[in-house]
Amino acid sequence: MKRLILLLAGAAAAVSLTAAAVAGPSFDAEGKIIIPENMDRWPTVGTTYALQYEGDGGTTLNTVRLDPDSYDTFVATGKFPVGAVLQLEVRRPVEEIAPAKGGKTQGAVVGRSLHVKDEKGGPGTWTFYGFAAGAKTGNAIPRSQACYSCHDQHAGAHDTVFMQFYPTLAEARERAAHTPATP
Repeated sequence: MKRLILLLAGAAAAVSLTAAAVAGPSFDAEGKIIIPENMDRWPTVGTTYALQYEGDGGTTLNTVRLDPDSYDTFVATGKFPVGAVLQLEVRRPVEEIAPAKGGKTQGAVVGRSLHVKDEKGGPGTWTFYGFAAGAKTGNAIPRSQACYSCHDQHAGAHDTVFMQFYPTLAEARERAAHTPATP
């Protein structure tokens, strides 16, 4: 009986993770992604400085966040669920903001995009969506753009996500891989 209860509890947990996997983003009647509110409250999974792949080509400070449900699923399983949304926020650096005597901090936003595991390009695929600051909706970036081939080439082994930039996620995936299954 105890074993049956544990088995049912494990099945309920699996259903819970599956339910989180299908929540995903919302789209309007024209097929544009509806920009989620409160993305600034999502868990930060990585920050980079001076990567030259986004924004206006200048030096930028970049923050990547993952929606909370997908973050919880990833921490538990080490895998991104269908519906996962990563947000990239690109900001211009600002120097010498008082009381600092040196260094840089985040300034104005120069670009934003979403990376969504929506499988619109087939099983396991992600779509990039661009949007302007303050926008309520965003458009899919055409699959002919370099972001897709770059992610396939440099992060294809990790579900097209640049895990080398996100040690928080890499560590969570490692923990999930070594967590014993419940009997």
